Amino acid sequence: MKKRFHSFFIVILFAFWTTCSSTLIYATDSQSSYDEAIKNFEKFVNEQMALDKAPGLSVGFMKGDYIWTKGFGFSDLENKVTAKPESSYRLASITKTITAIAVLQLVEDGKIDLDAEVQTYVPYFPKKKWPVTVRLLLGHIGGISHYKNYDVEGHIKVHKNTKEALAIFQDFDLVAEPGTKYNYSSYGFNLLGAVIEGASGQSYGDYIKKHIFDPLGMENSRLDNPEDLISNRVNGYRLIKGEVKNSEFVDVSSRFAGGGTRSTVVDLLRYAKGIIEGKLLKSQTWKRAFTSMATRDGTFTGYGMGWSVRPWNGHFQVSHGGSQPETRTHLLIFPTENFSIAVASNLEGVNLRTYVRRLAELVLEEDFDSAAFASDTAEQVVIDNCARVFSYGMSSLDWHDTHISKDEAELAAAFSYFDKYVNKKSLKKNFKETKKKIEDGFHPVSKQALIKVGSFMAFALKENLGEEKIKAYHKSGPLAFFSDYIKISNKWPHSRNNYKYPKSFAKLISSWEKDWNATYTDYVRNLLITANTDFDELGSRLKRAFSGADFYPDFSREMESAGFYYLWKDEIKNSFKIFNLSRELYPDSPLPLSNLAAAYLWTGNAEEAKKLFKKAFALNPDHSSVSLGEFRYLGRRLENEKKMKEIFALAEIALELYPKSAELHKEIADIYLKTGQKDKARIFYKKALELDPKLEAAKKKLEELEKEKET
Repeated sequence: MKKRFHSFFIVILFAFWTTCSSTLIYATDSQSSYDEAIKNFEKFVNEQMALDKAPGLSVGFMKGDYIWTKGFGFSDLENKVTAKPESSYRLASITKTITAIAVLQLVEDGKIDLDAEVQTYVPYFPKKKWPVTVRLLLGHIGGISHYKNYDVEGHIKVHKNTKEALAIFQDFDLVAEPGTKYNYSSYGFNLLGAVIEGASGQSYGDYIKKHIFDPLGMENSRLDNPEDLISNRVNGYRLIKGEVKNSEFVDVSSRFAGGGTRSTVVDLLRYAKGIIEGKLLKSQTWKRAFTSMATRDGTFTGYGMGWSVRPWNGHFQVSHGGSQPETRTHLLIFPTENFSIAVASNLEGVNLRTYVRRLAELVLEEDFDSAAFASDTAEQVVIDNCARVFSYGMSSLDWHDTHISKDEAELAAAFSYFDKYVNKKSLKKNFKETKKKIEDGFHPVSKQALIKVGSFMAFALKENLGEEKIKAYHKSGPLAFFSDYIKISNKWPHSRNNYKYPKSFAKLISSWEKDWNATYTDYVRNLLITANTDFDELGSRLKRAFSGADFYPDFSREMESAGFYYLWKDEIKNSFKIFNLSRELYPDSPLPLSNLAAAYLWTGNAEEAKKLFKKAFALNPDHSSVSLGEFRYLGRRLENEKKMKEIFALAEIALELYPKSAELHKEIADIYLKTGQKDKARIFYKKALELDPKLEAAKKKLEELEKEKET
């Protein structure tokens, strides 16, 4: 690791308790105060928790030698026990990071070979169609299934040992040939837990206590066990029809190495501190763990060995979230910047990223929501990917401390790739193909062309303008990053023309910068949109601020969150007000259109929903708002409310947009089967297999239906 967390001279300044929370602050005398940031964050938390109906939450951050933690609300509503920094929460999938570190420790000790088949260490686990290796399991590309039937697998109430936990999924077919597909899998990490036991000769719980928790002073971290007495154990809650109810009891020993631990935010910050200091593993091993894996076709997954590793606003970050009965958790680490955030809540399903993002903004004094809207669709794709070039480039420089191109020819080819595809004319000529090439530019399939461009730009700016200036781009953003690079590169000799942008692109950046400077006012810069926002006033002020501009700040994501907050509460009038305002502010943008479409579908107007979804898809078929993932999410919400008519209307819309998706046909067949419409299910299973004869899940279901029909 390049930078170390300086733990010396840490002193406790104060610790106090109130009726609803407790706070612990640690700092050095030389460390400046974060009082204002903390005050604003506490106000935000109290308002957001009320909106989320979250009973309790514990949160903390570490920046340099400064550590702050606090509890909000209640760890036990019935007995009015306040949440504290030391409140003990189930970690859920943050456990996967612990499992990964344990595996890598054993690799360093020569007890595990990353490329060995798992049966080397777990001989009782059945062989599969293809070899499953330790390395691939660490990145969720080992082909192991996630939960197949959560109605059964998600509600286990008996304690299970390792063999019993593996028995749940050991006979499942692989979802894909290992190395070919990213498939998030808690079961895959359970299998890694068994690998740890086989290689170390210790139980999983004993190993992580001795080799991870104890060395880092994580005294309140352990495997969860419902029979044990655990200090400060929180009670878990869930929302049922908008009301807070107790969580269903589930024994998470069945997910032991994928989600079976329990800890506190205090211990999580100790964990982050140990990682930042480079403890537990060798420096090169940490580098390996924090490098995204890639599938065989040359696509990065955004997941390393047990960690999410996508850049965030130009920062190199590693993180992991967790979600299961009784809990929601999140851990964020900026390894080279001595910064981490840990947050846990006892409300299932609450979106903790909202809290993480707000705390990061306040502590770092950055705007993590400063997306941009361009009135021209092709320009929108260009600016979106300029922002990605900026973020990946800055992150790459942060982590590698230099640019990643091996030679001048490779760098010249990368800039040529950018000029050819991140280009308005190319997009207007062939949108779909050019968009695909742009996406490929961030992956090994293109030799990471666009990441190389970004990392070289960051390197050149640092070399020419200095360390402080490069850090300032986290606040000033991608437009300043590109504008300053164009200015310094214009002074370079003719021999370096291969690393310069054409005048047409420089002109585009300049025009955007002019509009941005005019519209990104102090009001806009400090704007925080929540469901409590006065949207009449907001609409009036933003319309004035953006008047006459073709390029300006985009708050459609924040408005999406507020709009759906009211939609799920069936406060339809407020939901439509927000979504219509978003559409008015950002015309011909896929997100407002698809959000409005979802609202129409929710209220039973399938025809209007179809028109809007199709329009959003036509604007940008790759946009996340019209992805199958989003349709699945909306379908689950409809199912929870038993809106079956709307579910089938959504299925019809999705089929129009994705007629060649075998998975979609299989999922629709599953819905028909679940509702007892077996003939319809057969039709869709058959269609799924026509599209993908290797779709084993559809094949099995169809075989079962055909046998049933014969009998």
